[in-house]
Amino acid sequence: HKVEIDHIDPLATGGKDELENFALTHGSCNNAKRTSHLEVARILASFEKLCKKCGQNNKVPNLDDVLQSKTKQRHKIKLDVDNDKVKYSFSETGNNKVLQSNLYTDKLSGEKYFFAKVPTEYLFHDDKINPRPIGGYLGGLVEEFYKGFPQLQVPLAWIKLDNNGSGKIHVFDGQHKAAAQILLDVKELTIRIFVNPDLDKMLTANTHAGTTLKQVAFDKSIQRNLGGTLYWERIKSYQVDNGLADDNFSFSEQDLV
Repeated sequence: HKVEIDHIDPLATGGKDELENFALTHGSCNNAKRTSHLEVARILASFEKLCKKCGQNNKVPNLDDVLQSKTKQRHKIKLDVDNDKVKYSFSETGNNKVLQSNLYTDKLSGEKYFFAKVPTEYLFHDDKINPRPIGGYLGGLVEEFYKGFPQLQVPLAWIKLDNNGSGKIHVFDGQHKAAAQILLDVKELTIRIFVNPDLDKMLTANTHAGTTLKQVAFDKSIQRNLGGTLYWERIKSYQVDNGLADDNFSFSEQDLV
């Protein structure tokens, strides 16, 4: 490979022509990174490897793939919900400190939620509510975060608590910004977490975001997937409400309506 001297912080973005800003790179790598910061280019190169690895299984990576590449283990979390307060700890990471957050109720939807700074070991991706893979514009987000420009949207997640008050934190919105920060080795993310929400409502809201409201660039296959998932959730809900077995489909679409 041809070796070139490259600017770590590009001249085009304010880097200086000084010894401390020089690095040796392959010529092809230098051309590929163009005006990106060298560290950003390295991070995006590692993400490209992840894309190729996922491609061997005929898939495009999502937030869960990024989390798996950056964490050794992931864990459930236990919440102690008391009126308008939520207590929790991240003991599996070695931190036994009990933390507390305010529990809010959304006035319009009635859903309860809290904000928390969550270690990546406690995060999971919800590929049912958000089946989108991570698109090609991730590089721009990585650049923005690396330069210190905060992105204002907080990732949204939900948790359904079992009888012991434990559950997984499922991220269903903001996965690109979450993935960009995780690739930059951010170990904790601030998340808005809905507690025991109506998942049918969440799924419907996300479907509307990509279709009716066009807030998100859902392609047709994603829209069909979301529509099918929503329809199936309605069927299962009808079966539960009417005491029917999972394999009992002795009802019509008009009954569902």
